Amino acid sequence: MKLECFLYDVRDSILVLTMNRPEVRNAWNRQMHTEYLEILKRVNNDDSIRVVILTGAPPAFSSGTDLKSFSKGVSSFESSLNEGGASQQITLMREFKKPIIAAINGAAVGMGITITLLCDIRIAAESATMCFRFTHLGLVPEFASPYMLPRIIGLGRAMELCLTARTIKAREALEMGLVSRVVPDDELMPAAMEIARNLASKKEHAVRMTREMLYRHLDTDFYTAVQHDARDFMEAVRKTFGGE
Repeated sequence: MKLECFLYDVRDSILVLTMNRPEVRNAWNRQMHTEYLEILKRVNNDDSIRVVILTGAPPAFSSGTDLKSFSKGVSSFESSLNEGGASQQITLMREFKKPIIAAINGAAVGMGITITLLCDIRIAAESATMCFRFTHLGLVPEFASPYMLPRIIGLGRAMELCLTARTIKAREALEMGLVSRVVPDDELMPAAMEIARNLASKKEHAVRMTREMLYRHLDTDFYTAVQHDARDFMEAVRKTFGGE
């Protein structure tokens, strides 16, 4: 697969996927959307890859949507998103078979932060900043972020970040629970790789099923969840130990 907008590096069953448009701070254009969808589809069906790390080529993680996409009007922008399969990307990330770690190495703005909400683990470099900048531009949050963000940090904090469009630093993001770990800049990728190797060392079905259960229970009532859990537990037992 020939890629123009990403670096694709597999190490020890771990894919390090790097957004690679540093000249525009890894802003997303039509080509980037198209390539990302192709990568997701390929990796989801590649049993040799157990974990994905998503990061950005310095100096930023991602500055969000490339506003040049608006240069030919709304219809051009809508076409760009449709052809890039944005809705397919959202669905596929939610139903992905492998865990995705976002290693936020710099500014994550707009889609640059909303895409991380569909990653399973988010860690940040000390110098990273994050901004849901949409209202500042007269826009609204996208990429399923109005659904995911309140579930991650709570409705009150989500309201503040999205309505004010203020920029927060990594330490505040950690306090909010938006990221689970903050490390010195030069330790970000080693930390991400350490987490990825930990996940890759586990039984594949156990990691996949646990991920599915946690997402499914976001929209499941307690009693239905209990019933599902019992079935999933026994399925995991059979996969691990064999037998009927």
